[in-house]
Amino acid sequence: MDNQSYLRLERLRGQLVAAAMRKETFLHRDVIQLSQTLDQLIVKVQAEKSKSSSAQR
Repeated sequence: MDNQSYLRLERLRGQLVAAAMRKETFLHRDVIQLSQTLDQLIVKVQAEKSKSSSAQR
């Protein structure tokens, strides 16, 4: 994973935690939206990593 992807993941994770604490629930639409965005980025990074690993074999 490149540095930029890692920083983006960490920034989104921080935003998710902050939003959940502010809203005092994981069920608020803003928290859910951040969670889904983070999930999509994680899947994208994992797919790129897997693709990179396969190419090196």
